[in-house]
Amino acid sequence: MGDSQTNELINKNRKEKKEMRLQDKVALVTGAGRGIGRAIAERFAVEGARVVVNDVNGESAQETVEMIKTQGGTAAPIEGDTSQETHVERMVQFVVDTYGGLDILVNNAGVEIWKPIHEMTAQEWDRIMGINLRGVFLVSKHAVRQMLSRNRAGQIVNMASVAGLVSFPGLGAYSTSKHGVIGLTKTMALELRPHNIRVNAVCPAFIDTDMAGRLLELLKSQGLPQDDLLMQNQGRLGHPGEVANLALFLASDESSFMSGAAVPIDNGCTAQ
Repeated sequence: MGDSQTNELINKNRKEKKEMRLQDKVALVTGAGRGIGRAIAERFAVEGARVVVNDVNGESAQETVEMIKTQGGTAAPIEGDTSQETHVERMVQFVVDTYGGLDILVNNAGVEIWKPIHEMTAQEWDRIMGINLRGVFLVSKHAVRQMLSRNRAGQIVNMASVAGLVSFPGLGAYSTSKHGVIGLTKTMALELRPHNIRVNAVCPAFIDTDMAGRLLELLKSQGLPQDDLLMQNQGRLGHPGEVANLALFLASDESSFMSGAAVPIDNGCTAQ
């Protein structure tokens, strides 16, 4: 069953029970034009949130919004690069102007590069850090300011990775950025605890997205067995909807005593 079918079934069940875990909440999800971000945006909308869908590709953001509306949800798109502060300021202000506030932020936008450190250019390094780490800082900074200005409780979910807990050859820049996201998550959790703003990180293993597809193509081009990495590390690819379920839990009141956590979702990958 795909994400859309799953969300439709969940939506039907929730409506019948009149239980929606994010009812009347406003959420901003970055990098939500596809993959994990899209699954999270859809899942949040199913649970009653009004969702602002951000992506650097405006058409992709609009596609996610249309999918949400088809399922009866409420959403609006905003194009923007999370590594650029002027874009981020405009993005957060759009959320407030459109829906009157901001309750939940999901910092999902991210990129990767598969290259050994000694072969990487400074520009490639800076791009990874700019989007994966600087972007989380910038969006969080402006989102938190909005939450504090309105004295609103809030939830922030940062998309880290199992590569922020362990590492893999060829993922030096990506792994460094995700270790940084986890460190930032813990610091923000402590700083924002007095203001009733919780901050947690999700650490997925390889998920069935474009990123995993690029990895498999890379392995194939190098004549390496594609199944070895998965079988040794996690057994199978995860599904975007599985990550969305964890993000929903962390964004909802069901995780009310959780903050500063970096939660792996990896089928036991980091247990080895």
